[in-house]
Amino acid sequence: MVRSDSDALAEQCTTLHVRGPLLIVATSRTVSDCAPFWETALQTLNISYRVFVFSENSHHEIDEIRKEAHDFLATAIAVIGTQDILNVVQSAASLSNLQLVTVLFEPQ
Repeated sequence: MVRSDSDALAEQCTTLHVRGPLLIVATSRTVSDCAPFWETALQTLNISYRVFVFSENSHHEIDEIRKEAHDFLATAIAVIGTQDILNVVQSAASLSNLQLVTVLFEPQ
């Protein structure tokens, strides 16, 4: 299942013509489950990326996500997680005028 979620990330990046840098936002659990698969999928597409670990599940992280995206010169933000995380990251991407890639994922 984790590999298919990483494949979905790669497919969306291809469909949306994301070339990077890409900021990936996910919980620490999702990062530990999926990070090796992200590396393989994004390396194939030659997309550089950085991971932001989402911790609070609150709107307070919007500014932190935006700062991280700005500092990394991200052209897109990917959110891999639940609908709650998606809502927060969607706001950060919109306020930063960055493309959003979404993969809904529930860690087991």
